[in-house]
Amino acid sequence: MPLARQAGRKASRGGVPNLLCLAAAAEALGQTLPGVADRVSVILPWGRLLRTVAEPEPDDLGQLVALGQRGAHFELLFSYEAGIDGQTEGLLGTNGVDEAHVKEKLLPAYTLAGLRVKEAKRVERAELKAYSTTWAQRLAYGRNRAVWRIRAVRRG
Repeated sequence: MPLARQAGRKASRGGVPNLLCLAAAAEALGQTLPGVADRVSVILPWGRLLRTVAEPEPDDLGQLVALGQRGAHFELLFSYEAGIDGQTEGLLGTNGVDEAHVKEKLLPAYTLAGLRVKEAKRVERAELKAYSTTWAQRLAYGRNRAVWRIRAVRRG
């Protein structure tokens, strides 16, 4: 949260005037803050938010999409391997996320939720270096693991 504290300062002190940082359950945000964002980024989530982007229930994904105004850009970066992640959470059952899952399950679900998918691809390790999170750096330099990025725009 140090970055959030800095972003909340006056612009002359390194703050950003149009940034909203909050910690809340994603599945409730669309009702609380409908249409507030022109950009929504979900970077390497876990728990319920991972399920929302990787094995979406229509209501939960709908709440996430509802955060964005018409034309809002969405970037969803996630990884789930059943053999590793399934042992701790069991959120996505025994299946991992692969190309078939993305094409057959995620793309139709995202379209139904109101997104126009512009890109759905597996991210190379070198690309992960651009994300400044500890987990992204571990994935970029650690063992090879499937990481997926979906970029979309809210229709409307």
